[in-house]
Amino acid sequence: MKILIAIILGLSILAGVGSSFAQVQTPGFTSAVNISQVSADSELPHVLVSSDGVFAIWTQSSLGRSDVFFSKSTDGGNTFANPINLSGATNGQSSYPQFVENNNHIYVIWQSSLSGTSTILTTKSLDGGTSFEKPVTISDASQLSAFPQIALSGNHVYSSWIEKSTDNSTNIIFTKSDDQGGTFGAPLHVTHNIGNSGIPKLSANGNQVYLTWEDNSKGDYEVFLSKSSDSGASFHVPVDISTTTGQSGTPEVVVSGNNLYAVWMDNTSGNYDIFFTKSTDGGNTFAKPIDISNLKGDSGYPQFTVWKNNVYVTWTQTMTGINYDVYFAKSTDNGDTFDKPVNLSNNFGPSGWPKIASDGNIYVSWVDSSPGKFDVLITKSTDGGATFENATNLSNSKKESYENDMVALGNVVYMTWQEGQSGNHTIVFSKSTTFVPEFGPFASLALLISIAAIIGMSLRFNLNLKPRF
Repeated sequence: MKILIAIILGLSILAGVGSSFAQVQTPGFTSAVNISQVSADSELPHVLVSSDGVFAIWTQSSLGRSDVFFSKSTDGGNTFANPINLSGATNGQSSYPQFVENNNHIYVIWQSSLSGTSTILTTKSLDGGTSFEKPVTISDASQLSAFPQIALSGNHVYSSWIEKSTDNSTNIIFTKSDDQGGTFGAPLHVTHNIGNSGIPKLSANGNQVYLTWEDNSKGDYEVFLSKSSDSGASFHVPVDISTTTGQSGTPEVVVSGNNLYAVWMDNTSGNYDIFFTKSTDGGNTFAKPIDISNLKGDSGYPQFTVWKNNVYVTWTQTMTGINYDVYFAKSTDNGDTFDKPVNLSNNFGPSGWPKIASDGNIYVSWVDSSPGKFDVLITKSTDGGATFENATNLSNSKKESYENDMVALGNVVYMTWQEGQSGNHTIVFSKSTTFVPEFGPFASLALLISIAAIIGMSLRFNLNLKPRF
């Protein structure tokens, strides 16, 4: 895919970029603050926000090893506690952390290679992140395991990951805890393939647990779903929900009550397009997939959110061989139909890897090189996506900024991203104040970094997950 060619070019550009840290307050946002606070390479941040606080995790590398770090704010993101090392590895690599939180219970999962084998570890905090228990291994330590996911529902903690078999196939593995992470059951094979099952996505709602992934067991990559109706005790036979003749992958799923929505990228038309389907009966049946991008060039790596009867989708769109833009499409009838896509970035620099959130308003953030280097940009719509304000340069620093993550809650937008140069990144945080920014015309491209990171981890852990797109 044309996008992957530019990934290599983009990474080459990033490798030679770097300058001193100097942050300028963006109108409508607090000044970006460094929450990693240490002299090391901190990358791939994630942020969670609830009534209990603002929580962040990331991977930090130093002296030949990498660890998973955590920090929290109990004053709405104004200040953050000193980071905590959750993995505590004396050697090896801990990476790809994911986490969930509810009622001040925090559960973190990651992959770790301490002795040549990649395993899945988890830890929990029952005091809002003040302290964490000793990490435990929940995967089969004799197998290569990677790319974990985690979800919560009631007292249940659900986890999934990819496991590599002796025949080099990769399968989807699942385990659960029914006692708030006190103990986990034996890992369960959701798939038994001779091919490759790709990076899973895990969701839960009540007693329903949903797993989606990309899978080439039929000869080409399709998007599969399997669900459990008994809190993960058993799973239904996987179902192909993409049902197209082309290659399908990078699925994203949103569960809202009894409705299940999915988007992915698909090259049935000859170019990659963004496809969408939904289920209104808890994942038992799905509507025929529809092409919601249908543009010239490749459309890839979608993100989406659901607000009431509205479905909002954003993605990276190739404009030329060296340029991308961020596109957006919306449905106001619960995904039955979608309006014509609109270009949100629409500028001369590469823009991509968007994130999207909605609390009634719609917020889209991305990374953009139009300012002369990579910066994090953000825009919003107050009329359901009919119009968007001009984008503002949120990071606006002298360093490269990318790998942004975003949460919108209670008319406040919380943002985190990594900033710096290769081998010396920090994690920074900012939140909206009035969110009336004096927006200007800019956009993004973190697509390059994330996909390269996934490919790099695959090679590091010898998972043989080759790029398809």
